[in-house]
Amino acid sequence: MLTKTQLSEFLCSLYEFSKSRAIFHTIYIGISLVIGSKVSSIISLSELTPVIGTLQNISAAVFTLAGIWIAYSYPQAISAYTSPNSVKLIPTDETKRIENLVLIVLTSAFVISSLLVYNLLYTSISKMTIPPDLSEYFRVIGASFIFYLSFLQLKAISVVMITNISFVNELHSKRTEKKAHDDL
Repeated sequence: MLTKTQLSEFLCSLYEFSKSRAIFHTIYIGISLVIGSKVSSIISLSELTPVIGTLQNISAAVFTLAGIWIAYSYPQAISAYTSPNSVKLIPTDETKRIENLVLIVLTSAFVISSLLVYNLLYTSISKMTIPPDLSEYFRVIGASFIFYLSFLQLKAISVVMITNISFVNELHSKRTEKKAHDDL
C-alpha cells in the first residue's frame, strides 16, 4: 500500500507527465474532430470497420513487440524492477529508450482498450432509435475517435521506427569504436 508521500509523488508525476503530453493530444484531437466532421457526411461508421480491424492488429503487434524488446534488450531494467539491490545504474540514453518503449506499450494498450469500448458503444447505440441530429453528432464523434486513435498508433509506430534506427546507429558506432580501438 502506498503511503501519503508516495501517493502524492505519484500524483505529481502523473500530473507533470499529463501536462507535458496535453499540447500534442489537444492538436491530435483538434485535427481528428476536423477530419471526423468532414468524413462523417461521406461515410458511415460501419465503413470504418476495416480501419478498426487494422488498428487492432497493429496495436496488438506493436504492444507485443515493444514489450518483448523491453524484456529482451534491457535485462538490467527488468532486474532493477525485480531485485533493486543487485543492479548497476542504467545509462541515460538507454533510460530514454526504455521510456519510449514503455510509452509505446501504454499507447498501444490504450488504443486496444479504447477500440473495445468503441465497439461496445457502437454495438449498443447502433441498435437504438436516435434522432437524426443526435445521430450526426455520434457519427462525427465516432469517426473523430477512430482518427484520433489512428494518429496515436501512427505516432507509436514512428517512435518504434526511430528507436530502432537509433539503436542500429549506436550498434554501428560501437562497432566502429571497437574496431578503431582494436587497430591501435
